[in-house]
Amino acid sequence: MHTSPVAGLVDTSLADMSPLGLFDHACRRLLERGQEFTDTVLHKIRTEVPYYADPVLAPSDLRRSVDTGIRHALEAALDPGRIVDVERYTRELGIRRAEEGRPLDEVLHAYRVAGSECWSGVVSAVERDGIGDARQLVHVAEVVWKHNDRDAVMLADAYRQVAKGVASRHTERVRLILAALLETQNEPAFTRDAATILDLPIDGRFAVAVVRAMPPYGHVPDGVPDVRGVRILRQTRGPRDVLVAHLGDLPLDAFVSGLVPGPGLRIGISPVVQGLDSLPRARDMADLAVDTCRFDGEIARLDSRLPDGLLVSRPDLSAALAHQVLRPMYDLEPADRDTLFDTLRIWIENGGSAAHAARHMYCHRNTVLNRLRRFEQITGMVLSRPRDLVQLTLALDAHLLLGPAVALGTGGAGYE
Repeated sequence: MHTSPVAGLVDTSLADMSPLGLFDHACRRLLERGQEFTDTVLHKIRTEVPYYADPVLAPSDLRRSVDTGIRHALEAALDPGRIVDVERYTRELGIRRAEEGRPLDEVLHAYRVAGSECWSGVVSAVERDGIGDARQLVHVAEVVWKHNDRDAVMLADAYRQVAKGVASRHTERVRLILAALLETQNEPAFTRDAATILDLPIDGRFAVAVVRAMPPYGHVPDGVPDVRGVRILRQTRGPRDVLVAHLGDLPLDAFVSGLVPGPGLRIGISPVVQGLDSLPRARDMADLAVDTCRFDGEIARLDSRLPDGLLVSRPDLSAALAHQVLRPMYDLEPADRDTLFDTLRIWIENGGSAAHAARHMYCHRNTVLNRLRRFEQITGMVLSRPRDLVQLTLALDAHLLLGPAVALGTGGAGYE
């Protein structure tokens, strides 16, 4: 794994306090740190990418690969003539990981984590040495990340060439091709070749399901579900499976009906998409859907949980909303607070009918109304006002999806 070069970015004639001078200084500092900085990046990769944290799944040359990639990238940032080393290494890395059968999305994930950690190292080096305002680095950040994105495409292209031409066994070839299709930035020529190899219509109707195993009891089942009239391809990604379903003319329900979440499993399902080139978007939507599951054994269709999908797609804003609306509720005793939360939730789920909510909760209608009035008094929100009701509903859903910490302001949202 390596970070991106910034060929030609550094001009030594500039003053040390310029943005480029700061960047130059930071790159030299990181090179001086050597193995210590390699260990920092390696730790970040293993923390952020579970596949690379697994001693069985992770590449055996991971440390050497990270160290070499960092060194090439920093040296190329300081000397534009070294850019060829980075390009050669990037292509070799893509080829090697494809030949080893590493999932492309995991390789790219680790690559981007490494790039992000190297950028954090640059900022930290400037701040630690006190040579200038680290905020000035924003002037070079765009160029840095453009190079990073370029190298990611280069790596993926090398990987895909292997997936198309080197994998000899058909099952291995299918696995590599499917992994590449589920990523972004596929060229039309690659998609056409993939359709031929996988025997799938390039403009067919597809849906994607993500099956996630929840520790400690969840285990992703072997094989694929048997759904009449639906062809399903499977890609294993560590503790989760990605199922790609070619629906033909069948509705999404036909696919959903064949999925059974076993113990410790949660399943998220994308809406129907048109064409193989839409698979990356469908995979992202299935990932989002599975994030809306609150309990093991759930099947979540994103098309029926769009508000929840919005909340989990921006947990920082969701946490800020929950904190803003629900923070006063946490001054109550836990049992009292939970009763009011349950009452509001059940009242909303029953269409705002106090009578229906009372029957569901085995209490009197007036009890429900009194609790709702207390909720209004504590939060300052009015349930009869449409905008207040929308905010309360979304805040309550954020609390249920993301946990109580978001309303207390301890969930990492960064808002006050």
